[in-house]
Amino acid sequence: MYRWGVESAGLAYDAHEAPKVLVSYEELRADTLSEMKRIYTALEIPVDKAELARSVEKHSWENVSEEEKGQSKFYRRGWREDLTPTQVEVVERTTASLLERPYPEA
Repeated sequence: MYRWGVESAGLAYDAHEAPKVLVSYEELRADTLSEMKRIYTALEIPVDKAELARSVEKHSWENVSEEEKGQSKFYRRGWREDLTPTQVEVVERTTASLLERPYPEA
């Protein structure tokens, strides 16, 4: 199912002719504010930088209460944390060719 989702997302991205931007989860987590600024700029969406900074801070993973996080909730952990090491290896192996595009250095 994960492979199907990744393939479908790639097809949808390719078919979409309006402005778009590819977002890496890792870069979004590493520097959320810079990545959000890049997204707004690429999509030519005006945004108040101070308001964006407040929103990023408010909704950062570290500032979300534990009661709001978890499976079947809006705030969830990454898929690797919910799978066994064997399951992670299977997902990574079966999707490796698909992830070459968004993650060429991997």
